[in-house]
Amino acid sequence: MWDVIVVGTGMGGGMLGYRLARSGRRVLFVEKGRSTLPGTPGTIRSAMPEMVEPRACRSEGTYYDALARAGRSTDEVEDISGRFPKRFVPFIGGGTGGSSALYGMVCERFFAADFTPRQNFRDPGESTVPEAWPVTYDQMRPWYAEAEKLLGVRGEPDPLRPEAVEADLPAPPPFSVDNQPLVDYLAGRGLHPYHLPMACDYTADCRTCQTYLCDQTCKNDAARNGLLPAIVEHDASLLTDCRVVRLDADRTHVRHVICEHRGSTVSLEAKVVVLAAGALATPVLLLNSRSGDWPGGLANGSDLVGRNFMRHLLEPIEVWPRPGYRTMAANKEIGLNDFYFWEGQKYGTVQSFGAIPPMEWLSNRPGARGKALRLMSPAVRRIYERYFTGGLVLAAIMEDLPYPDNRVLPSDRRNGDGRQRLRINYRLHRSEIDRRAVFLRQLKAVLAPFRTIGLGSSTGNSNLGHVCGTCRFGTDPETSVLDPHNRAHEVHNLYVVDSSFFPSSAGLNPSLTIAANALRVAAHVDQAHFAS
Repeated sequence: MWDVIVVGTGMGGGMLGYRLARSGRRVLFVEKGRSTLPGTPGTIRSAMPEMVEPRACRSEGTYYDALARAGRSTDEVEDISGRFPKRFVPFIGGGTGGSSALYGMVCERFFAADFTPRQNFRDPGESTVPEAWPVTYDQMRPWYAEAEKLLGVRGEPDPLRPEAVEADLPAPPPFSVDNQPLVDYLAGRGLHPYHLPMACDYTADCRTCQTYLCDQTCKNDAARNGLLPAIVEHDASLLTDCRVVRLDADRTHVRHVICEHRGSTVSLEAKVVVLAAGALATPVLLLNSRSGDWPGGLANGSDLVGRNFMRHLLEPIEVWPRPGYRTMAANKEIGLNDFYFWEGQKYGTVQSFGAIPPMEWLSNRPGARGKALRLMSPAVRRIYERYFTGGLVLAAIMEDLPYPDNRVLPSDRRNGDGRQRLRINYRLHRSEIDRRAVFLRQLKAVLAPFRTIGLGSSTGNSNLGHVCGTCRFGTDPETSVLDPHNRAHEVHNLYVVDSSFFPSSAGLNPSLTIAANALRVAAHVDQAHFAS
């Protein structure tokens, strides 16, 4: 029997497992995806698989294998929000390190006011956004500091946040020549751009890799800074290609973790079970763990497992901040929070995102659209490269609120090919519709002197990089799934440390808060279950 089984190796699972292994606990990481740790044969690094193995990505028979070797998820999501269901594969992580292996490395503390979220919205309507998180910013402060140190975060303080000064981070490199013109313009407008806090070592030739696995040693993520040292330095174990299908539990304890591993069914046991499979997979696992004791799904006495699903509203905007401007770099550098709180209302953040990907990212895919783009090239390529490339992409990230009808559900389709399937139901409510219109209007006014292009709309549900909220924590078992220590209210040895626990989504990247909270929960697990 293991001391702790950690299901998932993303930011929550990697950080918690590392801290418990460092404390001497026997930790087993169970990862649904493949290992993409350094030295793993066949791993695709340094670019997206659509660029590295174009032929493999054009055929459905080999596309999903290429995605898996690149650390990408192969899960199928069925969006049942509209009149007609839509199926797609989300761009999220699917191997060791989870989505952190692909992330843009922004690791930023939430605002202190994010921990008392309801006061930040004039009319939250039917939202279940709480008055306060069950932990405060002051309680999270030491865990933020530990996470920043563990992840090697560098950056400068946001001038609009007095509490940001206390982070005392190492200095980042200067803004690149691609980002500096926009920084100068924004500062000249009386706004407050700053260098984003990044979990990056900025080694020579660093490209601040995002959307693909780093082939150097500068990206600090859950795999490199949590999982790997837990295994190499503290004797933790890792089981990859192993999908947990259900948890076998009685009324108060998880007894067995039932897995599918390379064609066989495996039963695992531990004193403590921690779910960190992501805010999509974790609630589905609990809902699939029905039993006589738990007819509605494990730990679902509140009927809130899978509900209050949030994802952020992300609007990519390409901007050319001066005549003749052209960039192909993927530098994620600028942060801007002048519209985070504006005229008594909460909106979100703006970040530079680098350059738009080459057209091959769209054309080297299976299906009719990819084939059509290949057939129409080079005509389409000329249009794409002339009108859509070369600008600096900004990401406007707006907080969305939790609602019970926005939810994640198990799929009614079989997983016979080894790929997990699940369903989502998510629609924008009046608060999101109104705030989105104001947020974009303000941002477009700031960027009015420049040529800009909108690259997509947050009204669609395909962007799931910041999913959260589907197993929220709180003090009341009637209105939350987890207690303030992230333990299931009714199951004494079950914890959840991925972003499922968020009771509100804030308006910033979630990575650092997930990591800090995982370290906090690890300390509690160690004390509560192993101190004697």
